[in-house]
Amino acid sequence: MDPAAVEPVVLPLDKELQERIDWFIRLRWLAGIAILAGTGFAPRLLGIPLPFLPLCLVGFAVLSYNLVLHVNRHGIAAAPSRLRRAIHLQIAFDWAALTCTVYLTGGIGSPVSLGYGFHLIIGSILLSRRACYLLAFGASLLLGALAMATAFTPFLAHTPVLGGTAADSTGLLKIWMGLTFFFFVTAYLATSITARLREKEEALSRSSRALNRSCQEMESLYRIGQLVNSTLDLDEVLRLVAENTTRLFGAKACFLRLFDRSGKKLSIGGSYGVSQAYINKGPVEVEKSSVDSEVLKGMTIQVEDVTEDSRFQYREEARREGLRSMLSCPIRAKNRTLGVIRVYTGEPHVFSEPEQRLLENLANLGALALQNAHTFREMRALDQERVWFARTTHHQLRAPLAAAQGAIEALPFAGPLNQAQQDLLARARRRIQDSFDTVRDLLDSAAAHRFQEPDALEPVRMPESIRRVIDTAREQARAKGLSFVEELDGEDCLLLAEPGDLEKIFSNLLTNAVNYTFSGKVVFGMRRGNGWVEAWVGDTGIGIEKEEMARIFNGFYRTAAAKATGVAGTGLGLSIVARLVQRVGGTLSVDSEPGKGSRFIVRLPMANPVTP
Repeated sequence: MDPAAVEPVVLPLDKELQERIDWFIRLRWLAGIAILAGTGFAPRLLGIPLPFLPLCLVGFAVLSYNLVLHVNRHGIAAAPSRLRRAIHLQIAFDWAALTCTVYLTGGIGSPVSLGYGFHLIIGSILLSRRACYLLAFGASLLLGALAMATAFTPFLAHTPVLGGTAADSTGLLKIWMGLTFFFFVTAYLATSITARLREKEEALSRSSRALNRSCQEMESLYRIGQLVNSTLDLDEVLRLVAENTTRLFGAKACFLRLFDRSGKKLSIGGSYGVSQAYINKGPVEVEKSSVDSEVLKGMTIQVEDVTEDSRFQYREEARREGLRSMLSCPIRAKNRTLGVIRVYTGEPHVFSEPEQRLLENLANLGALALQNAHTFREMRALDQERVWFARTTHHQLRAPLAAAQGAIEALPFAGPLNQAQQDLLARARRRIQDSFDTVRDLLDSAAAHRFQEPDALEPVRMPESIRRVIDTAREQARAKGLSFVEELDGEDCLLLAEPGDLEKIFSNLLTNAVNYTFSGKVVFGMRRGNGWVEAWVGDTGIGIEKEEMARIFNGFYRTAAAKATGVAGTGLGLSIVARLVQRVGGTLSVDSEPGKGSRFIVRLPMANPVTP
């Protein structure tokens, strides 16, 4: 029950009443001036004797009441109820002036008599058909009265001033009958044309209103969809659906009832417009609510007065709450009924078919939002379980590995070892360290695949956020006899990311560059682009074969060249990098040539360029 839908609609032809107020006034200025000009120039130019003073008085009278209408035109237009009365009043004044002009220019035989036909045409456009015929009848009566007055009243008798001789009573009757016939034919023809135009205008207006309403509903559904998808919190989703449904219908209240775990009761999940006392009245037992039983079968039900309908379980509570008419339909998703949605009005109302379809669309939207919220909860729970598993595994593995490492380190203090024992001990140390590295990378991999909480990202500055990682890589490169080069452009750029993720991305890339480069240099570079920051890590190391390019970002994969170097590794580093880059909406690419080195390029989206 959208307020816009019940608002009175003014048809375009009806709006012409407002526009024609000004049009009549402008035209009347010309009519008044024409009467004065014709009175002054007709005797001289055409030799027609006209009563100068009376016609001048008529002309000035027309200009005078037109001035009054001109001054008050805005007040008339501001009150639609006055418009038709104003049209009728103007026609009455015009006909009074026209009748005087007809009399002064020779009676009903004057060509000025045809001026009534002009008002009939205007009346057919602006007024109803009945009003137009009444105008034709009124014009006939006026001219008939004028003819009788000039024929039978001696002091009103006159001779034609536009030529010819004075007509007798029979001649006047013929003229009057001819004019009457002309008026009614004019009214018939004009109203026949305007009636068709009005029918088409009304049909067009109905189509336009239906189209506007459909557009409003689509816009409202889109807006509600954006609102309910702006949050994944289930309670907030249900509240938003109820609130926006109430506003869209212009109703008093709305709430969604969802099944409890037993599947036998419906409890309010989200509501708007009802008191807390009404919410606390308890769940609805489906077996005791015939209305809900019918709705849950897939029907859309409306009730004109819920306080008098025996199918309702809480009629008295609804009366105290001020609820009257109700529209309800099921909330279904994947052939499963989740509950019902209800819209209540405070006054008796019959819901139209478009309103019923609108509520069904809103119910579908609510079902989708519920699914999204449930999926979010499940994903968050699964993510928390995965993180718990990774941390628990890390703890459970790290403790015995640390104990084994401590025992191995203590063996030399138990007595001298021969060469074979020392070799075995060195191999044990390497294996223990490999296990530590694997546990660390598994934990990092689990963290990289954790669920991204909404609004978890924050603006961070590059490259200050990874300065520690860069400094560590520089020291490692120098210790290995490599040069470390920085090519920085854009010290003040901001990225929307988690600082810890940025550190892991570039720590892995720089560590790999140092580990697999045995001579030459390692390069870290960065430059700003159009909405992007491009950072790269280059080296002059072992490089990557083309056929292995597609596999290096898979977990636990190491190239043949990497294995041949003897450098320990888990094969998880680049898969962690790829996942973290994806989390912040960036891209990762690589250029490499075997034996000459590699260049990993990371493109990350910039945050709004506002310096914090």
